[in-house]
Amino acid sequence: MLHAREVVEDANGIPYVVRTKFNNGIKYRVAENKKMIPSPKGVISFGAENASFFYQKEKFVSGRDIYYIDTRHLSDKACLFLVACLDTLTDKYSYSYGLFPNLLKKEKIKLPVDVHGNPDWDYMEKYIEKIKENCNREIHCV
Repeated sequence: MLHAREVVEDANGIPYVVRTKFNNGIKYRVAENKKMIPSPKGVISFGAENASFFYQKEKFVSGRDIYYIDTRHLSDKACLFLVACLDTLTDKYSYSYGLFPNLLKKEKIKLPVDVHGNPDWDYMEKYIEKIKENCNREIHCV
């Protein structure tokens, strides 16, 4: 955790993730230094007070009360699907009742399952791919 006054803005640096609902949680990019211990890439970050979830494709450093779910074993598309599912939790939490890791562990989200009752990661990936195709088609029509 780094306070904003402890980092130096650098357009070529790594993302500085804070408690915001915008820009994938990124306030700006910062220069790396030896004091920093970046969080890994391929995880889903979330801020306690606003309970906003974001998939982080790059390693990042963060401000106060930013946590992450280790999803490095999943594909980008599966993570994006999970972010959409996790976003259904946001209305229950606020600045005065933050979503901290101990509370998140008690939450349940619904996921598609395969015939064995396991999360159907293939379905989730295909679903996200279809959304991307539809968005690209709509953009080309404009």
